[in-house]
Amino acid sequence: MEQTVKFDKVVADEQLQEVSFGVPGGSMAAALTERQEESYLLVRLMLGLAQPLSGSVTLLGEPLGGASEKALNALRRQVAVVYPAGGLISNLKVWENLVLPLEYFSLYPPKEIEERGMAALEGVGYAAGLMELPGHLSLYSRKQVGLARAMLLNPRLVIYDEILTGLSGDQRGSIIEIIRKFHRETPGRTSLFLTSNEDAIREMPVEARIAMKGSSVHG
Repeated sequence: MEQTVKFDKVVADEQLQEVSFGVPGGSMAAALTERQEESYLLVRLMLGLAQPLSGSVTLLGEPLGGASEKALNALRRQVAVVYPAGGLISNLKVWENLVLPLEYFSLYPPKEIEERGMAALEGVGYAAGLMELPGHLSLYSRKQVGLARAMLLNPRLVIYDEILTGLSGDQRGSIIEIIRKFHRETPGRTSLFLTSNEDAIREMPVEARIAMKGSSVHG
């Protein structure tokens, strides 16, 4: 099976030393990192936003080294990231944050964007206001909006960065069920969880685990 993400002897700063691992296409996998900063660096490397000092990173079958910005943008459009606090822009309202990628890429007409946006929020159980600023929301609500925005993009790969951190047991269970359902909706979709919390990784519905030992990842 083709690997959605592949790191081959990647060295990046002092945080990652000769890291090698692969994430099978269509799988639900989790990587246990030493600290949250490592998770952030992994995301940047996977998106081609940071370059390794040595080694290679392959995303969706395409080597990132030497890829043009046009090629990188085409790959990034097939990837969604849900960041630890939702990844919302602080001075944009919930609705503006939610539909920003759809409007930016002009994927659908306005009426369809509205319908899809409302359906996505309903799907994640979001109950707060659409015109709220992110700073007025709970962490759980911000994660819900970030998750709904990721779902709207219909990505081939979803990266969940510390998705369960800071949530109650009931909230974690709800998020996991939403992710599990979304993963199954599209054959071949890959879900990758990143966390530095060993307890959290035990709750994740994963088929493959990538353990980070010191500064190395072993797949």
